[in-house]
This record gives sequence, C-alpha cells and structure tokens, in this order.
Amino acid sequence: LLSQCGNVAIKISDLVAYDHDWTLDSLKPVVMHCIDCFGTQRAMFGSDFPVAGLHASFDAVYDSFKAIAGELSGDEQTALFFGNARRIYRLDDMSSAGLLPA
Repeated sequence: LLSQCGNVAIKISDLVAYDHDWTLDSLKPVVMHCIDCFGTQRAMFGSDFPVAGLHASFDAVYDSFKAIAGELSGDEQTALFFGNARRIYRLDDMSSAGLLPA
C-alpha cells in the first residue's frame, strides 16, 4: 500500500540481518519485489554498515546488489545506487548551502 503513494520511497538494506544463511538467490526475490512495487525511481540500495557487518561483509552485500541490478539498464542502476539517494536526501541542496564540506 505504501508503494502507491508517490511521495514514498524505499531503502533496500540490511536484508542479511533477517536471513543469516542468505545467498544471492534468497536476496533476489526480496530486492526485485521492492523494485517492482516502488519502481527504480523510488528505490535505493543502502549498506546499513557497520551494523550489517555482523552478518556479511560489505563487499558481499554490495556485490549481491550489483549482480541483482545487473539485469537493469545503466540509468536504473545509477538511480538505485546513487541518483535516488542524492535526490531524496537532497544532497545537492546540502552541499550548495554549505552544509557539506567542499
């Protein structure tokens, strides 16, 4: 139901906390369901590190997200890994306002 609200986005992160025996095959349906519901313009990948490091390495999680997103276009991958977070968290606004170091 939340995915029907155009002003709601989803951060896909720390999936390994709930499946300690996770594999790429166990993560993929969850990730794709989120993307199917919210679309590539309202979903983003997050690492949730260092907390997620209790269950997997950063590289393992990141590589899994890259493999799952590999079926998507380059623009969609950029949106999921960077563009959406930049837009949703208004990172450009923060840096232009002097809130982030140059």
